[in-house]
Formats: sequence, C-alpha cells, structure tokens
Amino acid sequence: MVFVPTAPGQTLTTIEGEPAIPLAAMPASWQRIAIGDWMSEPKMYTAMAQVFLAKHQQGQVLFCDRPQAAHLKAAYCEGNGQLAYEAVEHYGNAFLPEHYPDFEDIRQQVSGHQTSERMALIDTVSDLFDELGYDVPATFYWTFLHPLQRDDVFELRSFRFSEQDLGVARQFDAILHGGYVSMLRRLIDSVSSRHGYFIEHGCACENHLAKLKPCDSPFDYQLPAATRRKTLRAFFWSIMEEYLLFEQRAATRLVYSD
Repeated sequence: MVFVPTAPGQTLTTIEGEPAIPLAAMPASWQRIAIGDWMSEPKMYTAMAQVFLAKHQQGQVLFCDRPQAAHLKAAYCEGNGQLAYEAVEHYGNAFLPEHYPDFEDIRQQVSGHQTSERMALIDTVSDLFDELGYDVPATFYWTFLHPLQRDDVFELRSFRFSEQDLGVARQFDAILHGGYVSMLRRLIDSVSSRHGYFIEHGCACENHLAKLKPCDSPFDYQLPAATRRKTLRAFFWSIMEEYLLFEQRAATRLVYSD
C-alpha cells in the first residue's frame, strides 16, 4: 500500500455537492468496481469511498470545525487521511468477487469435532450470502465464518489480546461494529436463528470475535425493500469508519479480569 496524502491545494471533484477524490486517483480496485456488474450499486459504493477519503484527507469533519481545534487540523489530515486511505483500499479489495467464500469448498473441509455446529454456521453464512450477495464486502462473510478456525466454535476471544487473531482483528472488528446498523443486525439474527443459533458480538470495547449460541426459536425478518439500499449503504459507511477508528482505540485487559 502506497499512501499519497491529498495536498490542500489539490483539485477535488464533487459528488452531489460533497468533496470527493477523483476516480482516477482512487485505488485500482475501485476503478474496477465502478465499471463492474456484480454489485447492485457499484457506482454509488465507489462514490461513497471517494467522498469518505476526501473528507478525512481534507479534515472535513465536525472536530476540525471547532475554532479551538484549528491548530490540530493538519495533524488530523495527515493521520486520519492515511487511516482513511487504508480503509478505502481494504474495502476496494474486499468487494472484488474473487475474494468471497466458496461455501461448497468450505463444507468439504469440515469434519470431526462439532461437525453439526460447524455445518450450521456455514449454512447460516451461506444463507446470508443468498440474501446480501456482493453488496457487503467479502470480509462480512469471513468474519462470521471465522469460528471454524477454532477448536471450539463457542470459544469467546478478544481480538486485541488474542495472538491467534491479531492479523484479522481490524477487518473483522470493523464488520462486527458496523453490524449494529439495526435493520441489518435483525436480518443476521433472523438468518442464524433458522439454524438454531445466534451469532453474537460482545461489544463494549471488548472486540470479541463472533460466537455461536443456541437459540430457543427462529424468527423471520426481511430487509424492507424501500430501505434495503439505504441500510446497506449505511453499513458500508459505518465499516469504513470502524476500520479507520480501530487503530485509534485503546483497550484494557481489565475487561477480562476475574
């Protein structure tokens, strides 16, 4: 990854009145997405990435509008501009179709301990793909599949303090925090409940990976057609913010102390 900060005098474009990085200056993955046909709204998602990057590289956030914070704006643009670029580059790659799970291949690899629970988890995530397809990044599905990598799919871990998970902590934690867009969260719970489980995220700066928990009874929830696009756009914006913020959050082992 090569980060090139946006100079204050650099010409930006505008999208619906908001500053945006020109498409030609975006990572190559977004240029591919913009002309692709595997997503429902490729141009909209690309535009959101362009605006997200411009706002952080130019310091167009409420914090920087405070007169008492004026002397911090340059530092904000440099630091958060880099983190924003990392987020935009990460999701550009995560939306490419070759990075999504091959569920049949994953099913064939499952055997041994907790096979029924592991199959239930794979079926849950496969059903989520049937519902959402390529309109959420590949990391959305890999996040919920991650318990398959553990000896016990019910194991509760902290991202920040688990040596096994440090390499995926930032990308998976962003998905789990972004999943609290409420209508999407209801859909996730509805799909997992069909298979007798809830996929949980312990959130209070705990940054746990997903876990399975037995569910008493299933319920049905569908994203309303009128708000589906707005819900998924909100989720995308949220996970970009969460990916950026992960590097700025402090954590303490006291959360897990006996």
